[in-house]
Amino acid sequence: MAKPISITETLDLSDFRLPMQPIPLRVEQAIAKGVDRNQDVTFEGAPLLLGPDADGRVDGVIRNRDGTMTVACLTEMPGVSPEMVDWWFGWRLPSSERFRLAHPKAHRKSAAALDRARERDPRARYVGNVAYVDAQIGPDLMKLAIAFFAPSDFSLDPARVDQAGTAICGRVALRERGIEIARLVHFVRRTNDGAEMLSRFYLGDMRFTAPAIGPLLSLFANTRRQRRRAIRDDSGLYLLRHCAEEMNHLAQILPGLYERFGGDKA
Repeated sequence: MAKPISITETLDLSDFRLPMQPIPLRVEQAIAKGVDRNQDVTFEGAPLLLGPDADGRVDGVIRNRDGTMTVACLTEMPGVSPEMVDWWFGWRLPSSERFRLAHPKAHRKSAAALDRARERDPRARYVGNVAYVDAQIGPDLMKLAIAFFAPSDFSLDPARVDQAGTAICGRVALRERGIEIARLVHFVRRTNDGAEMLSRFYLGDMRFTAPAIGPLLSLFANTRRQRRRAIRDDSGLYLLRHCAEEMNHLAQILPGLYERFGGDKA
């Protein structure tokens, strides 16, 4: 693997280093409720997000019957457009300072696999790219590799996605262990006053990357029992809190960031 690209920040970002606010009460209530074991919301249902009622979930952690776990989080983003979100995911990729803006308490480092800064299409900066990030999620410092894909790779109709807004799709791996542990979708659709983000993390469909024994290890890891052991209930609840903190904070700063640095400005 080529050395990840990490830029030394030259932009003045001081105006956007703002204190974080409490997460919405409905998310706190969802966390207090704990893990829902009464229904399945699996990755195969991701296309339902494009419907008017999405997959029927707003906020919560669901333990599916096959042992996988789904984390659902809604973020209201007044004053934000889907185009801003596409720009953000490409713009922040190679810079730890930019990455930390969205979660000053938990985000540590970010680097990118490829230098896509000169791409005029904001999506082309992150789709097909990989983010190498360190982030504190609950008590654990997670060292992740997030590979970004086109919505069509996640069975999301590109025309419907574009009509509604945008969708950021990725596969998440633990860098140091060589194991893919999750898929994520941030579906951002336009509203009358901006946008709303429907975030879904599908945890526990594990894939080992070792070329020789990877398939065998993956087969062993993807039993119901092993998935439940690998993805603890509290991990899902920590992730729900982290997502709510990050995306609600991003919604506060993104319009100003985009106005100052968006498009070809930086």
